[in-house]
Amino acid sequence: MRKTYTKNITYSVVPFGTAEQMFLIAEPAQNFVTLPDDDTQGHGKSVPDWQRQIYTVFHDIRELLHSEGQGFLSNVVMSNFYLADIGMKELLRQIVTEVFPNGLGAMTIIPQAPIGGGVCGVEIWAIAGKNVKRKKSDSDNIIVTESDSIRWFFGGNFRSDNLPVGAYNRSLDAFKNFGDSLIQNKFQLDQVIRTWIYQGHLVLPDKAESAGSLQRYQELNRARTDFFGTTKFLSQYLPPECKSMVFPASTGIGADDIDVVIAAIAVDTKRKDFIAVPLENPNQTSAFSYSENYSPQSPKFARGMAVTIDNWCQIFVSGTASITDSESRFGGDPASQTEQTLDNIAALIDSDNLTQHGIKGFNSGLDKFECVRVYIKNSNDFNVIDKICKKRLTNTPTLYTIADVCRPELLVEIEGFAVTTK
Repeated sequence: MRKTYTKNITYSVVPFGTAEQMFLIAEPAQNFVTLPDDDTQGHGKSVPDWQRQIYTVFHDIRELLHSEGQGFLSNVVMSNFYLADIGMKELLRQIVTEVFPNGLGAMTIIPQAPIGGGVCGVEIWAIAGKNVKRKKSDSDNIIVTESDSIRWFFGGNFRSDNLPVGAYNRSLDAFKNFGDSLIQNKFQLDQVIRTWIYQGHLVLPDKAESAGSLQRYQELNRARTDFFGTTKFLSQYLPPECKSMVFPASTGIGADDIDVVIAAIAVDTKRKDFIAVPLENPNQTSAFSYSENYSPQSPKFARGMAVTIDNWCQIFVSGTASITDSESRFGGDPASQTEQTLDNIAALIDSDNLTQHGIKGFNSGLDKFECVRVYIKNSNDFNVIDKICKKRLTNTPTLYTIADVCRPELLVEIEGFAVTTK
């Protein structure tokens, strides 16, 4: 079920088990509404333009969540904010508190500029239903929910709160903070199914003395490898057909800030019919099998993660680029890179590939996406990339941001959520 709102908001609502999920993407409208005083604390029309953009889009989101009913307004589990200026993050937090007294789930503030020129892009995931129980942590970056006898951990904005220098040390410290939050909320590292890692200056050499000549992305991979250690992910949820190494689905992408920030999802259940299986792509070498030419420690992630209960299957598609086998394709050609990236995603979630991984009987394809995120290296490539995405992803809610991809020659990376049924 896919819907479109009229004020620069697109969203979809789709069932998963007995719950209803909403995936929503928003950017500030060009024509700002006149907000009531209780939304602006008396500032009225004196609010600066960029601040009015944020107030306006939050006002529209609140109106939509309320109008959809089903408890979506009070059951947001994750929210991501993409800021053109990371210096606005504390004011953004203040505005969220004013407009949404119950919060917006596990919040992550990401220093990436929306492609449309606005000051803030917003992505929201809400899960509602009579059987959904939501527990807010003491912090604004963790939410735990339970539905269909499954506990879900939604966490965001994990950063280094110490002062280590360099991408490796700061990434490892952020991972440790994430790991501590899992344990505090009665989850384990081996229950993680999806991570997002936003690394500032991703493709530049790291200047820390310990890095030598390594790229910051390579140092991130080294930290992730050391943090994961010998963890055997999802062993209790894997089907017998799964014989490969197991890591969470993930995106490692560039950001404007120098620092690193992490978000993640984990799952805990005793349901016998719950399956979580990492997906590998028939077009690509597994990332964790990359040679040392790409990184001394290979990226430890799966190309996707399929989660099933009853007749429902939800697929978390990792950040995907124009790579076949382990080689970049179509350097300098944004149109061909976008087509190849979508071809790779189509192959990943194809019904035959799901069957090969033990997920049987599901009809899957690009039309099953409920939410997509597109990272574009050069804003001048937006029109050609957008045209292809609209053609092949139809009306899927899509957020575009400006970000470096993990290799200098790659111009676009795409990820998303797909939901399908038997």
